[in-house]
Amino acid sequence: MILSTPAEIAEGLRMFLADHEKPTIEPSFKTDKMTVGEASRFADISYNTFCKWINKGKIEVHGKGRTRFILRSELINSLKNNE
Repeated sequence: MILSTPAEIAEGLRMFLADHEKPTIEPSFKTDKMTVGEASRFADISYNTFCKWINKGKIEVHGKGRTRFILRSELINSLKNNE
């Protein structure tokens, strides 16, 4: 495809970007939800260190008491941002 006018170039860029944009990942509670123990094993961090990071606010946790859980997508983002 050869584009010659500015309007054709702009439309070609819009089409290219629409074809190559990254899809947003929506968390699925059925597959994305992990307990604190599962999340610490997933991240390959000791359970005690993982709990300390939760208490410091480095890792976001949902629920209270024994019903706490962590979303895998949020855990990955937290680990990327805290390194």
